[in-house]
Amino acid sequence: MKRRAWFIAGLGVILALVYAQLPRPQAENLLQNPNGQALLEVYQRIQQDYLEPLPREKLNALLEGAIGGMVSALKDPFTSYSPPQRASLRQEDLRGEFFGIGATLSPANPDGTGARIEGVMKGLPAQRAGMRAGDVILEVDGEDVTGLPLQEVVARIRGREGTKVTIKVRREGAPAPLVFELIREKVEIIAVSTGRIGDVGYVALETFANFKVEDQLKKAIDGLKAQGIKKLILDLRDNGGGLLDQGCAVASAFLKEGPIVYTRTKNLTRVWCEASGRPLWDGPMVVLVNGNSASASEIVAGALQDHGRAKVIGEKTFGKGVGQTPYTLANGGELTLVTFEWLTPKRRAINKEGLKPDIEVKDTRFPTPLSLQGVGAPPGAEVSVTLNGKTVKVKADAEGKFTYAEPQRQRPLPEDRGQAVLDLEGDAILKRALEELKAAR
Repeated sequence: MKRRAWFIAGLGVILALVYAQLPRPQAENLLQNPNGQALLEVYQRIQQDYLEPLPREKLNALLEGAIGGMVSALKDPFTSYSPPQRASLRQEDLRGEFFGIGATLSPANPDGTGARIEGVMKGLPAQRAGMRAGDVILEVDGEDVTGLPLQEVVARIRGREGTKVTIKVRREGAPAPLVFELIREKVEIIAVSTGRIGDVGYVALETFANFKVEDQLKKAIDGLKAQGIKKLILDLRDNGGGLLDQGCAVASAFLKEGPIVYTRTKNLTRVWCEASGRPLWDGPMVVLVNGNSASASEIVAGALQDHGRAKVIGEKTFGKGVGQTPYTLANGGELTLVTFEWLTPKRRAINKEGLKPDIEVKDTRFPTPLSLQGVGAPPGAEVSVTLNGKTVKVKADAEGKFTYAEPQRQRPLPEDRGQAVLDLEGDAILKRALEELKAAR
């Protein structure tokens, strides 16, 4: 009886805290719902009756698991929960600068864990120390990171300015792991890269996810104008979007007047932003997109398309037509919640539909590598397969199975940050854009 009374008393404390933290209607809805009651009961039961004593960190992990489960149950790909450490990384990215080693990383494993260096930034610690693209990170400050999520590896590499970080890597062809001791320095995220082809300027935006995009774009266009360009290509391919206000600023850089984007919430549809009347570029231009152009990229392309300001060339875009609001939580984490849909100036909704280009061209820069698998061959036999005029030879294993995967073409890296690498022969969309601008006056 005493245990039951103690349990009810403990649950009463939790209920009192719920009332203290939530507005009364929401608190009552939670406590009147059997699942809401069960959530509190489960936490209390685990605290009271679980066989092993639970330290504070484990209890925190339980509560974070409940938060993550609640968000996951929405089944909304654009609503998410970021634990405190990951939320801190996001804030650094939004500011457009952090303290680290100056290397871009990608997952080393198919499940998104581990870290492999994609490139090193000129003049920063990783490059000066001799780290290379392709190096796989094994340890950070003596701790194995090969099974950690990529963001966790990034968090361990970043830190306070002037502090030391020791990184062990595996390099193909090296007989043993290599160890680098680096001092963290300020790293600025460069979101804009430029180039020129004759009198045509080229500007690529890699992201809208930091507050420096607008300033970097202005600097890029001013630099191209000083070189005497007459026409412009704005490349939004592979740009997954970011901040809505940066999308507005970029679209405004090319429009003299008119709405840029509408937002629709539960209760209201309104103009979110309009052109400032002070464009950075008012000459002929085109916009390049592909299936990875999303969110703010689609806002910019949709606005320029609806106003007849520029032709959109490439592939149908991704179709992310909803926006999120970030909420900082009591534990330092962040809830990113879908709260509105955005519409183009002509009030087109593109969520899950994407924007259709004015001129459709397949993105040929990075073709899908050839891969195949088969069964039924004699064990150990050499198998020849011809596809589209290409013949490959593979060896069957002891069970008669065979596989082949063509090496994936690597993206060429520029010598300097902010410098675009242009490939007219292998880039059908860019080639078509130049043809279009050649006819423009």
